[in-house]
Amino acid sequence: MEFAELQALKAKYKPDDITILFIADGLPVKDRYFYLKNSNMYKAVKEAFTQVFGDFNSDDEFLAFFKEIGAYFENLSKVPIKTLPPPEQRKARQEGVQPLAERLSEMHPRVIIISLKAIEKYAREAIKIANMTSVEHIAVTPFPVKSMTNVNNCINGIVSALRSVEWEM
Repeated sequence: MEFAELQALKAKYKPDDITILFIADGLPVKDRYFYLKNSNMYKAVKEAFTQVFGDFNSDDEFLAFFKEIGAYFENLSKVPIKTLPPPEQRKARQEGVQPLAERLSEMHPRVIIISLKAIEKYAREAIKIANMTSVEHIAVTPFPVKSMTNVNNCINGIVSALRSVEWEM
């Protein structure tokens, strides 16, 4: 997917008020993406939301609820990072901090879920720069790949973060 297509897809699902913010690494390398409903992260997030909020009849119903409750995915970097060599990954992540902070300064989430331990320090730096006072809970989860342990730890981390605040339904 091209950058403009990804941005249009994200915009379709962006809530007016963001209450739950997921911060992911970079843009997808292939056509696997949360908002395309076909990524490991999508499956893990949907499972966590199902455990907390109940079953969803379809992927479309889940994404509608995800938006309605104020959940949204933001990326640290506006470039695909996964295939870059480690030094270039670190550089791209560091370069993403200030632009992410600027985007974050317009949001007021209650919960932030950092969806990859390797980006935690960059995401926390952006959160600090943005001076976010609305945040009640920050969680860091592994990305749900490579092992069932990572998948389960990701789901459990999201569930715990969602249960850390009271939701008006």
